[in-house]
Amino acid sequence: MLFGCGSRLVVTIWIVAQGLAFGKGLTSNSIRELARGAILKSWPFGDRKLLRSMTAEYEEYANSLDFDDCGKKLLCQLAGKKAADMEWDEEMLVKSYSKDIDYTSPTVQFSVATQVGKSSPENCDTVYSNCLLTKQELLNSLRDQGLSVDIPGSDRSCSFYFLWRQNDKVDEKTTEVTGEN
Repeated sequence: MLFGCGSRLVVTIWIVAQGLAFGKGLTSNSIRELARGAILKSWPFGDRKLLRSMTAEYEEYANSLDFDDCGKKLLCQLAGKKAADMEWDEEMLVKSYSKDIDYTSPTVQFSVATQVGKSSPENCDTVYSNCLLTKQELLNSLRDQGLSVDIPGSDRSCSFYFLWRQNDKVDEKTTEVTGEN
């Protein structure tokens, strides 16, 4: 029996080390599940009851994966940014989890994280000190991989695959001189 517990411990330590070593792995999973939930919350069409149920599943799963508080840390840090400085995905995450705190919700910690970020963003690193990654590393864990979201339909369902790519920066001086983009 002791061998079984030890094996589980070794596997758990290996998995956690993989997530920390690469800044991805399990860390990115909680953030990715939060993003899936946020996308479904913002989807304007379809069976609202089914979408709410699917969103709750994504959020509860994100909560179970967020043992290192990295999902909460990211929400906290993003909520501390000015809306004008946010990318669309950052804004979507913050709006999705900036709601009245429902202490009976299994995802209450995500709402608390946005509240902390809005009121005192400088405290995010202290409050969520279990997460050793920076905001940029956390965002990269979401953006460096594609993200699939299934939208259910009565006759047919649809799968969306989100890919983040770097925009090419246009040299403004060149554009002014040559008039080309």
